[in-house]
Amino acid sequence: MSNGYEKQRSALTVSTSSIDQYSDELKKIENKLELQPMKGWMKKKSPALLKGWQKRYFMLVENQQEGLWKLVYFDNDKTDTKPNGAFDLQSITSINQISKKEFTIQFPGRSLELKVKTPELCQQWVSTLNTLRSTTSPQRTKRQVSMDSVVKMADETPTKISNHKIVDTYTAQQAQVYKERQRNSLLIDLSKEDKKIIEKQNVSQLSNDKMIELVGLKEFIKNMNEQFIYQRMIYGYLGKRSKGKVKYFQKRWFILVSAKPLYPDYNDEKILHESQLPPWLELDTITYFKQKEEGKPPKAKGDVKMLDCQEIIIKNMSKSKESGYTFKLNMGDRLYHLMADSELERQKWQSALSASIRITKEINNPLKIKIKKNIDPLIKLYDEETQLVARREKIRQKLEQDIAAIFRDEDINLNTLIQQLTDLRQDMLESMQASIVKDPQRKDIIKEYTDIYHEKICDRITNFWDKQYMKLQSPELLLIGQWLYDYLQQMKDFFNDERILLGIRVLLNIYVNRSLESLESVINQIIEQERIQEPFLNDQGQLVTQTPVDLFKIVNEGFDMAFKLCSCKETVLRFGGFGKVILQQYQGGIQEIIDEYQLNISKLVAICNNTLALHDNTKQYSKRLQSFGNLSDEEIEKIFDGQKITKNFVQIATNCRERIFISYFSRVGTHFKKSYLEIKIIDTLKCIIEPATEALSQLHDSFSRKLWKQLIDSIILYYFNQFIISCSKAKKEQQNEFIRKLENDKDILFQELETFIFEKQLQAALKPFDDMISFLNEESLSILDPCKNLRQYFGRAFSEKTIKSIMTLRFDLDKDQKKETIEICKNLIDDINKTQPIEDDSVRIIDFLGQEEEEQSSIQEKQQQEQVNRRADIRLDFNDNEIEQIPQQQQQRKSSEKDEYIDEGYLYKKKPKSKAWDYRFVRIRKGFMYWYINSNSREAQNKINLLNVDEVIPNPKKSTNFKIQLEDSKIYKFKTQTKEECELWIKTILKEQNQTDIATITLEAIQIGNGKLPIIKDYDEIARKERQRQKQEERKRKRIEKENELKKRQMELKLLQQQQFKELGGDKPQSHQVEVFEQQNRSSDTTKKTTSCWTSFLIALGVERPK
Repeated sequence: MSNGYEKQRSALTVSTSSIDQYSDELKKIENKLELQPMKGWMKKKSPALLKGWQKRYFMLVENQQEGLWKLVYFDNDKTDTKPNGAFDLQSITSINQISKKEFTIQFPGRSLELKVKTPELCQQWVSTLNTLRSTTSPQRTKRQVSMDSVVKMADETPTKISNHKIVDTYTAQQAQVYKERQRNSLLIDLSKEDKKIIEKQNVSQLSNDKMIELVGLKEFIKNMNEQFIYQRMIYGYLGKRSKGKVKYFQKRWFILVSAKPLYPDYNDEKILHESQLPPWLELDTITYFKQKEEGKPPKAKGDVKMLDCQEIIIKNMSKSKESGYTFKLNMGDRLYHLMADSELERQKWQSALSASIRITKEINNPLKIKIKKNIDPLIKLYDEETQLVARREKIRQKLEQDIAAIFRDEDINLNTLIQQLTDLRQDMLESMQASIVKDPQRKDIIKEYTDIYHEKICDRITNFWDKQYMKLQSPELLLIGQWLYDYLQQMKDFFNDERILLGIRVLLNIYVNRSLESLESVINQIIEQERIQEPFLNDQGQLVTQTPVDLFKIVNEGFDMAFKLCSCKETVLRFGGFGKVILQQYQGGIQEIIDEYQLNISKLVAICNNTLALHDNTKQYSKRLQSFGNLSDEEIEKIFDGQKITKNFVQIATNCRERIFISYFSRVGTHFKKSYLEIKIIDTLKCIIEPATEALSQLHDSFSRKLWKQLIDSIILYYFNQFIISCSKAKKEQQNEFIRKLENDKDILFQELETFIFEKQLQAALKPFDDMISFLNEESLSILDPCKNLRQYFGRAFSEKTIKSIMTLRFDLDKDQKKETIEICKNLIDDINKTQPIEDDSVRIIDFLGQEEEEQSSIQEKQQQEQVNRRADIRLDFNDNEIEQIPQQQQQRKSSEKDEYIDEGYLYKKKPKSKAWDYRFVRIRKGFMYWYINSNSREAQNKINLLNVDEVIPNPKKSTNFKIQLEDSKIYKFKTQTKEECELWIKTILKEQNQTDIATITLEAIQIGNGKLPIIKDYDEIARKERQRQKQEERKRKRIEKENELKKRQMELKLLQQQQFKELGGDKPQSHQVEVFEQQNRSSDTTKKTTSCWTSFLIALGVERPK
């Protein structure tokens, strides 16, 4: 440095000798001055109500002019502040210690409450004040006022007492001297401390390597790559300015370790983690140490987090009095002044700390992303080129090299593929995360990774799938699906390719379809076991089977295994359909068993009871799906349709209950075929109830009570029917006897049936007895209420004829009164009939009450047959909207198409295992043939998938009959009214089957991922469609062969006719000869000859089968 600069620096530097000289002078002043006994901070209670305690600085000052001590207080302890007030200690009346830290000084007219920090300090203040208040001096004696006079003055003229706020000039000056003395003593102490600091700084500094070793960092560094760690470190000695009142720089050893390289001439792609460092060292945090004696570990004096650093300020040294190269770290709430020995060193620290600030903000980003890769080398490579094409080509080469390092082999198994894909996905994710936290965000780098890495992943999966899909087991499909789902979730913040989601769905569809195909035989076995196995009694004494447990064990275990391997919402959605298909397969199968086989009562009871457990399990499965997939009520209902499944179970139970009722109670009416007065209701009930009691006790209460209620309604109906019939034959003296019997029979019914049905229900069921008694006793106008009640109970069976029959028993009324009563009741019933809907005649047992036995017989037979044939409608997968649109679709259909095809209408359907036929309404829609009880039914009884139809065969002997044969050899037989109608149905079925096949086998590339092909193709579905296509071609081939065979047969018949005509004597046959020949052929067809030449000829041609 120049001599001028050295002179200027020496002039600004305070020498040690000058400090000693200044200290000696202060000591001389100190010896002359008397030391005050006490000073310090105390809290003073304000006399104002709302101010509370105030912190003040107190001093004891002696006024040498007056020879007395005063307690002076200030706002602070600085030397330039004036005192707020002063209290004369000689005027103290008393000093009282209130608590360990609080005492009170009593002055005339005022109380001074004070509080200190410690009990010792409190005791010291009280003792000092008591000592000084009793001290006297000659000056004080001359001017002393007795304490009594002071008190008297306070009592008489309190306003004349001196104000402590007014401080005399001498006391104020004396207090200022005391405070200056305190400051000077501090300066003397600091000057001594400066000597020690200078002496310590003169101690030789240890080397950086020695300091690294002493702080314990060397052990960690030796286990790492030296270049890797040293490029992330900056360390060395810097001066740090002190925090005290006298500012000076102290030498400290500083070190900072960053997560990424700090210097521009080196870069790698790794991130240093704190787990690799000593516990005391944090990443991107400056830690500084105070050097001790050589050989002793230095002590960490503090740290500075670069995350909190707002800026680095370089100080202009040309205008500074400091001797080094200073820079400041602005932490927001504090400034750190650091000094380097040279400008080069300062620039080095500035550059490294700036890089550390940038790095730590990336690491501690607001997105909470944990950075695992240093993307800076790639960004540097990308930014070197100015042209976009050159940039992309350069980065493409780099990324393809990285991909090649991961994808080493082409022919690999699934586990190796998933591992390689996971490594590539992780590298891609880490790179994208590192790009997104940059400031500004590097979305261009993310786009490059998407175009290169993502497409490579998709191609790799597609190639593997195309080669290996036939060898993959079902669980392996779910492993691929889980990987794709994880990939989709990790990349959803960066890009969204719907091909990934579609691939997951395809894999799950394949898995579910394979599972359903393999379970179809198992479900059929469960259904067959319902028919074969005998039920058992459960803990509640109800007949059940193992079906609910077995069925939902399949459903739940299938879902659990799939969700364990592929835990995503798509799995839940697909297994909603999985459970739905299995349950509907069971429902359709169990309904067919109920229809086809005459199941005994115990099995019907068990099926009925099982529906309750199946209903509960259905709800539980629905809740499981909703919980696992976090689905809304609308979503779960859409995929699983629990309401429809539950309704199907209720309908199956209703069907079983109807059959149980018919089995036990179909002959209830026969017990009432006698005169009313001859009916012994107790014996009748015994005959009806006893056979069914044991079986119905094994039925769940909810079903048994409905059966008993149905029985009571049936008994009451037949009972009152016979009552009304007997009314017309009764004599005058029997009127009261009829009424008494009604009262007695009601009581008997209540006593006998109260154990089977709820009391309120039973009372409501027996109310017609009370209404009938009122009807037989009331006057004309009063009879309206019982008449209305009876009409509401019995429905339209309670008619005008019924009223006329009852009125024949009213011998207490004359002819005109009877006529008037009948007219009133007739008008009432007519009004009710107008307002209430018409009842279904199929469920009415009796047309009107009072109907004779001969009139009942045909109706009862029809009703019983309807109950036997009636089955619960099972809701199948048929869209209600389609049903609503049927009339509109029919209107839009062309008239020519209507004439050529028929897609809905009534058909007779052959009952399985029976010669009886059901009259059903049939619809053909979208490749399915549905049938219903009637045209107004909203729910199909069953359906046939026309894709599974192997052949539609007309009956050669009965031209109105045809049968549909499925691929599993199952046959459905149907019958029409006319031959033409039969041909139309066959033609429509074949047309719908052909259209469905054509629509099914049409394959189009799914336009996803910006028009790219799907990642996963459903080869199972493609194979399934190919098999359907081959079946369709086989059906066409068979039809063509049959048509050709028929044409050949017709040609042979024609040739044979011509030959026979020639033998008759002419080349061209006459019309009457043709008619005779055809008649002979028809008659020969109807004969049962089996050895004729013509029959043998037809058998040889394959046209006719041998008898």
